[in-house]
Amino acid sequence: MTQQRLKATARAPAERGIDMPSAQRTPTVRGKAVPRKTPTSGPAASTYRARLNRRLYGALAAVLTAILTTFFSLYTEIGQGVDTLMMESVMARATAVARVENIVTGVVSPAAMVVVSVAVTLVALARRRPTLAGRAVSVVLVANLLTQLLKVLLHRPDLGLTTGLANSLPSGHVTVAASVSLALIMVAPAWMRAPAAWLGWMWTALMGITVVAQAWHRPADVLVALLLTGACALILAPIESRDRHVPGIHRAMGIAVAIAVVLALVCSLIALWGIDMRAVASPGSGFGFSDYLDSVPTRERLFAVAGISWIIAISGLIMHEVDHLSGRVSD
Repeated sequence: MTQQRLKATARAPAERGIDMPSAQRTPTVRGKAVPRKTPTSGPAASTYRARLNRRLYGALAAVLTAILTTFFSLYTEIGQGVDTLMMESVMARATAVARVENIVTGVVSPAAMVVVSVAVTLVALARRRPTLAGRAVSVVLVANLLTQLLKVLLHRPDLGLTTGLANSLPSGHVTVAASVSLALIMVAPAWMRAPAAWLGWMWTALMGITVVAQAWHRPADVLVALLLTGACALILAPIESRDRHVPGIHRAMGIAVAIAVVLALVCSLIALWGIDMRAVASPGSGFGFSDYLDSVPTRERLFAVAGISWIIAISGLIMHEVDHLSGRVSD
């Protein structure tokens, strides 16, 4: 009787975590999973190391890129100029966003964060994963506290290129949207993970575009918020391996992100070709470049597409990478 029970237990598939060979899979006793140790050898260990390296390198790359973006956009003339050119161009072209901007930004509030945190916790507890609830809520708390701290510490000097305005980097609205979306991706069951990533991407990107179109933030404010929030999620998200219900959804997101990155790079390079920031700047004219942009509508459109594409690309990238931790490497 005991031998039959052991054989049946050995055949039981792991409910979550790294997809281990049958000889190493975690047994279950009366329907309850026994805690599994990190694999130390074999295919499972190789998979785990690959996931761990991707997580760590991804988080490190996000932090370093956020630091470089902050320095470039706040403390260099060309950085302030590019940031302002993109913001003013998005403001002039993003008329479609005006129809939903109040709805998009209105849902971001401390009360909304509490409601979402409770919802995230309940979903994780319903899945019998209290530790995951703690991880997901920590992403929201750490990312938003870090954003508010940086707002106080960072200073945007007046370099004489743009209309003097105080620092607004990183964006609090975008941090809330991104952290909530990533937390929901982390706790979502397997069949909802990829759709949750797509929905989170759309909402976060729309939030970023909206705050730029309203002149609440410059594009760099949005990008730094996304990168820091993504780093927090990559550090705290669990490394899992499950069968995806529709693997193509995850692949499609990766392709869409790659297209957005290429579009952002191409439009940025073409729009910036041959520009002398000092020559075209006119502080006091809007935010510093309104007169120039009015005289070059084609370049204005390129700057607008570039700014929007960067927001779409980076928001999609962080959603894709956190979602990637939940599925098989081969998907």
